Amino acid sequence: MPPRSGQRPPPAPPHLGGGGGGGGAGGGRGGDGGRSGGSAPRPAPQRRRRSVLSSALATIGVGLLVLVATGFGVLLLAPPTDAIRERAIAAVKANTGRDLVIRGRASLTFYPSFGVALRDIELSQPPGMTGTPFVTAESVEVGVKLLALLNRKVELERLVLKRPKFDLRIDARGRSSWTFAAPRSDSGDRVRFADASGRKTLIDGLPNPPLTLAQSSSGTSNGRDLRSGFDASGAERSLERLGAIEDIQLGDIRIVDGSVDFADERDGRRETLTSIDVQLAADRLNRPLTGKGDFDWNGETIRFDGTLTSLAEIVAAKPAKLSAKLSARPLEASYAGALDPTGATRVDGTVKAASPSLRALVLWLGRERLPGAEGLGATTFSGRLTATASKLTLDNADVSLDGVSATGRIAAVITGHRPSIDADLKVSALDLNPYLEAFTSATGDRAPKTDRAGPGDASPSRQRAATPTPPSEPAASPRSIEDLLRQPEGPRVKGYTKRDGWSDEAIDLAPLGLLDVNARLSLASLRVKDIAIGQSDIQLDLKDRVARVTFDRVGLYGGNGRGYITIEGNGDKPRINTSLVADGIAAGQFLADAADIRWLDGKGRVNVAVNGQGGSEREIVASLTGNAEVAMADGAITGINLARIIRAISDGKLGGIDAQPSEKTDFSQMSASFDIANGIATNKDLLLLSPLLRVTGEGKVMLPDRQIDYTMKPKVVANLEGQGGNSALSGIEIPVRITGDWKKPRIAPDLSKVDLNQASKAIEEIGRNLKGKNADQIVDELLGKDSNEARKAKKFLDKLFR
Repeated sequence: MPPRSGQRPPPAPPHLGGGGGGGGAGGGRGGDGGRSGGSAPRPAPQRRRRSVLSSALATIGVGLLVLVATGFGVLLLAPPTDAIRERAIAAVKANTGRDLVIRGRASLTFYPSFGVALRDIELSQPPGMTGTPFVTAESVEVGVKLLALLNRKVELERLVLKRPKFDLRIDARGRSSWTFAAPRSDSGDRVRFADASGRKTLIDGLPNPPLTLAQSSSGTSNGRDLRSGFDASGAERSLERLGAIEDIQLGDIRIVDGSVDFADERDGRRETLTSIDVQLAADRLNRPLTGKGDFDWNGETIRFDGTLTSLAEIVAAKPAKLSAKLSARPLEASYAGALDPTGATRVDGTVKAASPSLRALVLWLGRERLPGAEGLGATTFSGRLTATASKLTLDNADVSLDGVSATGRIAAVITGHRPSIDADLKVSALDLNPYLEAFTSATGDRAPKTDRAGPGDASPSRQRAATPTPPSEPAASPRSIEDLLRQPEGPRVKGYTKRDGWSDEAIDLAPLGLLDVNARLSLASLRVKDIAIGQSDIQLDLKDRVARVTFDRVGLYGGNGRGYITIEGNGDKPRINTSLVADGIAAGQFLADAADIRWLDGKGRVNVAVNGQGGSEREIVASLTGNAEVAMADGAITGINLARIIRAISDGKLGGIDAQPSEKTDFSQMSASFDIANGIATNKDLLLLSPLLRVTGEGKVMLPDRQIDYTMKPKVVANLEGQGGNSALSGIEIPVRITGDWKKPRIAPDLSKVDLNQASKAIEEIGRNLKGKNADQIVDELLGKDSNEARKAKKFLDKLFR
């Protein structure tokens, strides 16, 4: 029946069939209507299920998004800064025993990577060491990979340390501030025991076990069983920690505008590094670490870059391989080899270095200005370098300085009051003249400890004040590193300025106190002033400001020499002691180069043993004491012809017998010995033999004034007719006086010492040839007027003419 007005129609029965159910034609049409519309019937229940799943997933996604957003919002608005700070402070205290202070806020960072930033931090010195903190920093920023962190892995993307200041210190007890204590286990007491090899093993770093032996009151003790135990569980944890360290992945590690202050309270030494900018990178701690950067030290910017095989090896106190280059204005250097900071041999590898000026390098490294002005310019060295805590050794060394090259081995002990050098070198031609000035000038003063900006240093992060160098006078010596580096590259070897006489400049032996030396040198050649020495083997010993040079084999002017020279610089005034023997030398050239004496030539033997003391070259010469011997053969006295003088006297020709370069007196043998006292060499046994003459003589050589006063007594022993002379002169002896400057002495007959009883026929012949001349005229021709020798000669002539 139809519903009544105002009543709802009854609910339809549930439809369990297809689209045509529901009764009546209308239902059928409704069911077929979809098909009649050209489309398939919609599976209404399956779509409803998918809609529910999508809605559920969307709801979960939105929920997670809200949760993450809420979490990040909480982290942004209220990050767990206190927890971060407390965890960091506790971890540092537990692992190092030091106090970490974080004054600024700890905050999370999300760009450029997820991480944490700590500001205004400082780390204390080791326990028991007071003073400024070990390190302070404006901030430390650590960025890690978030996904790796969720997988419980630490992959470092970024570590930036801004404006850190490190205080590296060695206290009076020898403790260093950079030594970190090993983490202590919770095992309580630690023990020490010895294994079968006899080596001591320390457990957890305890140096002594808690073991006490007390004497009994009775004075005797009974046997007891001693037992001990130890806990090795910490070793496993240590290995786990090391493995964990090696698994840490690294990224960009940088130090921005840092500084380092180093102080050694044992000797007062201090160093400062500023403007430190360093960038490091490594995939992991056990992978190669690359680094580059620059810093300022002692007024110069030092740039470096290098590669370390593994930072984990250094952390584990194992050797690593290092390849590094260093560049600064005074020095370019590179190294490739082993690095073992805790081993007996710290460095073992190949090194190369070059400097445009050794003077500038020493001034920069040691802040000590080397004396002198010439030499010590460009230098290079290379070889295999090994280094321990106290010794450096350069094997297969190839060194050059001022154009002089040397090869061999050099070792340096760097402990003690001064360095000690041991060397075995083969040296090319060496000229010492550029370096002699160092011993006749004032000692170098210390360079001012001011920062100096190098040319071309335009780094924006560097804002240090540069100290301008005042312009120097054209002839002034270099006074700073800038002056030295501005000088032209290459050897600056100008030799020395030759002067007449001995130098009065004060001798300064302060350079002898710079180091100790034990060196064996094989020299291709050596030049000292004008003295040229050939192939030589020399031993140099320098200790406590006393130098001894031993000549084992010296090529000297066609002959060989040996001996020693000792120079003592540890007293008020320098003292020298010399003993030299030369065989087969060309005496003429040697005397010309050594003393500018050019009137004696021959080949022979010279033996000199003298000592002296003084503050200058002249004072030393004036104090010389000792002896000398000379023996020559087949030589000549240049500038004087004794046979011609005798002939001239016999012919009555008394004028014009001064020294003449074209004249000479040949001899087959010559010998003389000298006693030297206070710089005056006295000889009384000159003997000179030739086919025509036999010459004896005696006299003195005043070394300080370079004067000579010598009387030679030539005696005719053969017929002079072949020389244009008179046979009656055989047997006559006429002394010849040599006086004045030894470079060009005055030569004249000493008639006052002629023996009137000798060779009467010769005397008569001389007298006949002098007839027609009065005594005054003859003396004036020979000796000049108003001289003591003239009065003696006049007496001789008066006797001759009677």
